[in-house]
Amino acid sequence: AVVSTQSTGGDPGVAKSQFLKYVEKTAHRAVYTTGQGASAVGLTAAVRMDPVTREWTLEGGALVLADRGICLIDEFDKMNDKDRTSIHEAMEQQSISISKAGIVTSLAARCAVIAAANPIRGRYDSSLSFIQNVQLTEPILSRFDIMCVVRDIVDPVKDSQLARFVVASHMRSHPSNQKASTQSTQNESANPNSVDESSSNNDNVPTLVTHSPIPQEMLRKYIMYAKQKIFPRLTNLDKSKISQLYVDMRRESVSGGIPMTIRHVESIVRMAESHARMHLRETVRDEDVNMAIRVM
Repeated sequence: AVVSTQSTGGDPGVAKSQFLKYVEKTAHRAVYTTGQGASAVGLTAAVRMDPVTREWTLEGGALVLADRGICLIDEFDKMNDKDRTSIHEAMEQQSISISKAGIVTSLAARCAVIAAANPIRGRYDSSLSFIQNVQLTEPILSRFDIMCVVRDIVDPVKDSQLARFVVASHMRSHPSNQKASTQSTQNESANPNSVDESSSNNDNVPTLVTHSPIPQEMLRKYIMYAKQKIFPRLTNLDKSKISQLYVDMRRESVSGGIPMTIRHVESIVRMAESHARMHLRETVRDEDVNMAIRVM
């Protein structure tokens, strides 16, 4: 299975949590947690004594419950180092080994991990590296396929559009406006050629674009179909291109760049396969590999 992980860091107030919430509603199986409220036991598995039978029982954590789905971790930088280390095995081996209270087993944790973190200095400093901004260790960052930085850049035009959007959202969330929109929708379904005079005369509420390029429910079904039916395969051309890229990046990293490991090759393969799967293709093309290289 193609399982990709992503780490998102950026300035406060750039809708990182809203992005995670949207993914939670879109994915067929998703578990949302926060760094402050998550512990090593809560992420992996816990052993407790059943109050009735007085026997030890095993309870899966967030990564186990998100098997074949997505685990969303907000405020990733607020986690303790011990708790953060507990997910190393899950991100690398897609499993969690348990040896507690006489229970020795391995639980499946085949899930993608999307984590969001804030900079330690309040705002992202472009003069520093990603590791220095979020203060995450290199072993945990090397397990993420994609690392994104979301910047809060001052732009008068976009700032004005964002402020209008927020104000309009609050105005439309009023019960009277919601009742009017529901009634107008029912009228349109009953008589498509009719014109809603109440909505045309209401100039106080700004008009928002309510339709995305793909509706969320359709996107949800599309992703489920692609995951269940499409399994792209690599060709010989793709292998040679990726191997040559890895050799070049390893050579450049010796002179002081970011250390490159074989995990980065696996990341490129996963991203290329995911891009081909999004397009419902049976084979990975050059454009898929090029996209993965650009993201890397």
